[in-house]
This record gives sequence, structure tokens and C-alpha cells, in this order.
Amino acid sequence: MHKMVKRAATALMLTCMASNVWAAAGSGCARPEDMSALKAAAIQQKLMVAALSCDAVKLYNDFVKSYQKELQASDKALQTFFRRLSGATGTEEYHAYKTRLANSSSMQSIGNITVYCADAKAAFDASLATSKTSLAVFVSGQSTAVDGSYAPCQIVTAGVAAPRLVNMPLPRLKPGDAVIPAGGGGLSAPN
Repeated sequence: MHKMVKRAATALMLTCMASNVWAAAGSGCARPEDMSALKAAAIQQKLMVAALSCDAVKLYNDFVKSYQKELQASDKALQTFFRRLSGATGTEEYHAYKTRLANSSSMQSIGNITVYCADAKAAFDASLATSKTSLAVFVSGQSTAVDGSYAPCQIVTAGVAAPRLVNMPLPRLKPGDAVIPAGGGGLSAPN
């Protein structure tokens, strides 16, 4: 009996996971790994423009060498994202996206080269720090113009529906009502 319940629970879990994947595949939303790939491409383009505009070729080359395998995997994930999103025109959308990123970075550098180079230097420093992180962790800490461009996929799971938050007014105290603090240790002020 225990094995049967365990198998049923496993089947239900796999069904729920598959439905999330199918829902994301059919919609124009970005999964977390898609957002990471979108941001990685934006940051790489920004740093590539900085390499040429800010005389930071060595820093850019060090960045690419340091994250080469992850950058390649991220770029492949980005291509997959655009193919999922746009079907037959996905490859063209991918190339158009990369071109828009390069043009945007170039225009930003032209607009204020001092600020652009300072931002790029900070990004290079963060990416090449001695306590190097993964590319995904690095890009998650960087702000890009991509951040609000794609809607995140909604995760749908089987089971009990999440309670809806209701904006309810707090009860009013009447004059003379005592306020009783909640129990527990609470926080104490430093001495």
C-alpha cells in the first residue's frame, strides 16, 4: 500500500511539473533561466562595448575567458527562448535582440562615456573578483534594461489554491481599550 501511495504521489508531482513546462512553452513568458540568459546577453554586450569604448579589452577578454562555458550555454538558452517564444522566426528574433542590445549599449556609451565606463568597470570588478561566482549569480546582481521587458512565467501547481489577500481595515480601538502585546521574547533595544 505504501509503495502505491508513493508512486501515485510521484506521478502527481511529475504531472504538475510537466504542466508547468507546457504552460511556459505555450506562452510568451520568461522562465528564470530565460531571464538569466536575457540578462547575461545584455551584460555581455555592455561589456563588449566597454572593451572598445573604454579601453577595457583586457578586462573583457578576462571576463569571457572566466565565464566562457557558461556564456556559451547561456547564449544557447537564449536562442532556445526566442525559438520557443517566436517559433519559425525565433532565430531572427534572437539576432535582432542581440543587435538591439549592442546598439543600446553603444548609444549609452555615446551619451555619457564617463558614467558608462565607470559602470562597466564596476561590472568587470564584480565579475572578476577573487571570490568568483557563477554567471547566473553575477548577472542576477546586475541591473539591465531587460529587467522589466519580459513577463515572468506564472508557476501553476496542483493542490490547494493560494489564499487571496484581502485588504481589510484594522479594527479600531475604543477609548479605554488596553493594547496587549503579543507574547514571546521580542526584540530588545541595545544597551
